[in-house]
Amino acid sequence: MPTPSEKGSRALLPGALLFAAAIGGFVLGGFCSYISFHFSNETPLSTEAETPLQSGKPDKVVARGRIEPKYGILSVGVPTPDRLRELRVKEGHTVKRGDLLAVLDSEAMRSLEQKLAIAQLHQARERLAAIKKNGEAQIRVAQERLKQIAELEPFERQMLRRRIELLKKQEKDAQKNAERYIAAGDTIAKQDIEKQDLALQQIQAELEDAQVQLEKFRKSTVLNRSMAQAQLEAAQAELEQGQSAISLKALDTQIQQAEERLKETKILAPSDGKILRLFVHEGELVGTRPILEMANVDQMIALTEVYESDIERVKLGQSATVASEIGHLFQGENVLHGEVIEIASIIGKAKVVPLDPLTAADKRVVEVKVALKPGREQAKRLADLIGHQVLVEIDAKPGPAKGPR
Repeated sequence: MPTPSEKGSRALLPGALLFAAAIGGFVLGGFCSYISFHFSNETPLSTEAETPLQSGKPDKVVARGRIEPKYGILSVGVPTPDRLRELRVKEGHTVKRGDLLAVLDSEAMRSLEQKLAIAQLHQARERLAAIKKNGEAQIRVAQERLKQIAELEPFERQMLRRRIELLKKQEKDAQKNAERYIAAGDTIAKQDIEKQDLALQQIQAELEDAQVQLEKFRKSTVLNRSMAQAQLEAAQAELEQGQSAISLKALDTQIQQAEERLKETKILAPSDGKILRLFVHEGELVGTRPILEMANVDQMIALTEVYESDIERVKLGQSATVASEIGHLFQGENVLHGEVIEIASIIGKAKVVPLDPLTAADKRVVEVKVALKPGREQAKRLADLIGHQVLVEIDAKPGPAKGPR
């Protein structure tokens, strides 16, 4: 059985525990009250994107947002898988449109391909010039041959005809002399008569030969003219064939293709902007993923997520104030000012996660772009705060809208 002292200890134990629990609850409640009071005084805007009726501000629309470049963040990649040979930029660098960002390993091979294509074009032009020169020479030879036939043929024909006429006249005279010798009878020596007959026969043979030459000349002239014309046509066809075998246009296209492939090995800045992040290092293989992200930070916006219950009161041109939820950024006199420039037409789920884990994060929102109008120092700070979460308070007082929604 327990002793009396043990019984007394057990009786006092529940009371002590009850007293300790009461003291702990009091301390915890006081601490929570201090934290709540401290943060409510430090944050200029509501920590929750309440509706205006809940926040007691019917002329304001309060929502969360994040700092973004006006024209978004650009992901720069490569058209085909390759190896990164050289990076020309670092994070934080400011670049202009067309500046060289990186060089791929295939740049040397693509450069050789371009030089080879240019050399082939030069060689083709030289061959084409030689073919043209030779073809034009052959054409001129054939044309001169035709010209020669056309100019000399009348003279040679005329010479042959005159010879034939002369031989005919000589034949006629020789025939008369032979007849006169025969008519003289015995007064002419037989030997003279035979000579006269021989002379007549010789003239007749020459006449026959001249007539044959004339006919031969006539036929050969037609044949020579036909052959010369065929040579001319052959020379022209050969020239056309030689020229068509070498396509300068195709070679020009090859050069253009080589130049485009060479351009693909040099990654250029697509716009003015700031290098935000590098994803690869020199020597790494690159392909489907981007090699870097960049953005034009000259114009910044607050991409605000307005609850669908409040969106009807948001209009283009309304003014807004933007403050940070963390630390002293854009607080008090440094609060940012802006203007509503765009209202989306799609309702979706909130992407800006509240800092308070107990706040509902599944509410439906509409994205509203608020163009920021920072001072010089604020602009420098904003460029380093892409994605920073802010609270946006839009002046939703009734009034004429500046443009269509």
